Amino acid sequence: MKLKSTIMTVVILLAIGAVFLAACSGSEQPVEPAPEATIKATSETSETIDAISTYVPGGDTSAGSGENVHETRTPVPTVIPGAVEAVVESFTETVGIEDFNFLWLSSADWINLAISIALALFLYKMGMWLIQSFLRRVVKRTATDIDDRLLTGLNDQIRWFITIFAVEIALLRLQFINADLKTMIRDISFTLYLVTAFFIAWKLVGVALAQLQDRLSQRMDPNQVKTLMQLAGWLVKFFVVFIFITILLDYYGISITAVTAVLGLGGLALSLAAQDTIADFISGIILLIDQPFRVGDRIQVDKVDTWGDVVEIGMRTTKILTRDNRLVIIPNSTMGSSAVVNYSFPDSRYRVQIELGIGYGQDIDEIRHIIIETVKKIDGVLEEKSVDALFLEFGDTTMTFRVRWWIESYIDTRRMFDKVNQALYTALEGAGIEMPFTTYDVNIKLDNENVNRISEAFDEDGVSKP
Repeated sequence: MKLKSTIMTVVILLAIGAVFLAACSGSEQPVEPAPEATIKATSETSETIDAISTYVPGGDTSAGSGENVHETRTPVPTVIPGAVEAVVESFTETVGIEDFNFLWLSSADWINLAISIALALFLYKMGMWLIQSFLRRVVKRTATDIDDRLLTGLNDQIRWFITIFAVEIALLRLQFINADLKTMIRDISFTLYLVTAFFIAWKLVGVALAQLQDRLSQRMDPNQVKTLMQLAGWLVKFFVVFIFITILLDYYGISITAVTAVLGLGGLALSLAAQDTIADFISGIILLIDQPFRVGDRIQVDKVDTWGDVVEIGMRTTKILTRDNRLVIIPNSTMGSSAVVNYSFPDSRYRVQIELGIGYGQDIDEIRHIIIETVKKIDGVLEEKSVDALFLEFGDTTMTFRVRWWIESYIDTRRMFDKVNQALYTALEGAGIEMPFTTYDVNIKLDNENVNRISEAFDEDGVSKP
């Protein structure tokens, strides 16, 4: 059904376009040369030859005074009648309909128009056969299905590309269309070609980015890959739009220098007005590419004195959810210039430590054995990692031991402190290990006058006098 509608579109467009162009061509009546418009003098002829010899198609020409003439594109030359046109002329003369005219077209023109319609349909059918039969068989033999899906997705654009080509070829062969109108046909065809190619390139970029996103998602965090691919899509699509606009302007002879200058000034003004936002945007790109942390990682940001779980890495800000359920939104420029401690990457396992004070005069080996065995039995301590009890230093009143062990995640730090402290206190207390606390002896020095005052204030039993 879609094929039939497309064919009807080709026929209708070609017929209406041909009649319209014929009307435009017919309105320009040829001017009969005046009797005196014969061959000029030798000097005038040589000047004409010189002027023609200095003409450059599509470029600037210089007049005798040296002034520049505006650039014009070379019109499509008039088609020289070929064998088909000659046969048509002979046929109309034989049948006797050479003087027949209808809608500004002669009988020969109508026959040539019918031939152009047949040619357009032939070219369209041949092009669609190459796409639907030959090319589909080729892509089905490949190992991947990307080309199959791509060919299916581009089916409409390919059909329009073939339609434009068929109509253009069919119209340009018609002799009753003058050179200026054929130039217009060529310009319209080029514009339609470019628009169709733009949509093809747009879909190709989309398919390529989707395929790349699927592959990266298998090795990276899907949320970060999605954000990164959105940025890459914006940049690539902007580049595609810029290229096609440049090609279109260049074809029509429009200089892009002024457009580039305006864009440059606008970009400069925008960068000055939104330099903080641009700095955050660039820092966001660097964070997504470098990946010092990912969504779900627990990090600590020194510059803003906060820590928590990363919930989102955007193009301008990074969002962190703290342990007390507060959402902290930090600009990416701050994240990029701050020292970030990542407790989840590359390994979520975390080593924690505490220090104990043990009284002097006790067995160090026994103390170390009790500490290690007690900590190993606590739920949450990694069995495959060693537990250390290091005699760190001699204190003023105690021997300082540093106890170190590993846990699965930094999230359990505070709970593990509670468990280990309680277990060690119970174990050491039960084994009779002394853990003395610091005591102070305070000596007060008084002179004789103050001693006498204090003595007078108390009786012999040490009770203050009334």
